[in-house]
Amino acid sequence: MDDEGDFKKARGFLLTYSSLLLAMWFFKAELTKFNLMGVSLTLEHHKESIWLVLALLNAYFWFRCWQRMPHNALYFDERMHDLYDRALVWFGCKWKRRELRRLAQQQFAARNTPSEQMQIAWYSGHATARESLAEEQQYNGAGAAELHQVNRAFRTKLLLQVGYSFTENGKWIPFPISASLPYQPSAVITWPVKAFVIFKGAFVTPWFTDHVAPLLLGGISTSVALWKWVEVNFLTVV
Repeated sequence: MDDEGDFKKARGFLLTYSSLLLAMWFFKAELTKFNLMGVSLTLEHHKESIWLVLALLNAYFWFRCWQRMPHNALYFDERMHDLYDRALVWFGCKWKRRELRRLAQQQFAARNTPSEQMQIAWYSGHATARESLAEEQQYNGAGAAELHQVNRAFRTKLLLQVGYSFTENGKWIPFPISASLPYQPSAVITWPVKAFVIFKGAFVTPWFTDHVAPLLLGGISTSVALWKWVEVNFLTVV
């Protein structure tokens, strides 16, 4: 069975119908006539219920697309996880820059060379969740958790690093050394970062437009059709 092909067909129906529904609403289409297989039909009865019928049809296409959705399609794919990791590290380095600098200075001061100099070379880091899971999968195989199954605290752990150069006998050491700082960002930080990644991912990766956007568009268009039905039947002053 071609599950991917079935999903693409269901998604295509949902996108087409939802876009048409929103266009009819936006341009205030008069739903009294429509063309069916080349035959022009005029609606005579139950005109006030046409938006409800359209909403139910759109809801059907929405559930059909949902049912055909590939396994774990609504979780981040690899490219989205890459974006998320980089965003977490970037923010962590900005947020902890002073602490990282202080850590490098303390490590340098421990060398007991007060006459020497030091300077920060770079800030970097990495998210540790994927490498920790990779090690666990080596030992436990299929029994190990997948990335979308771990909790937020585990997923967002960071190991931040600061590289610094210093002089020895008055000469700069050619290669910087680094100091590391484990960092666990709070939910107040990680949720806005994740929202930013989803927004950015909508433009640079296909994950959002392939899997999330069709469901959002279908939900919006169905809601609009239901609201239009309520407006026509209960809010319009005759």
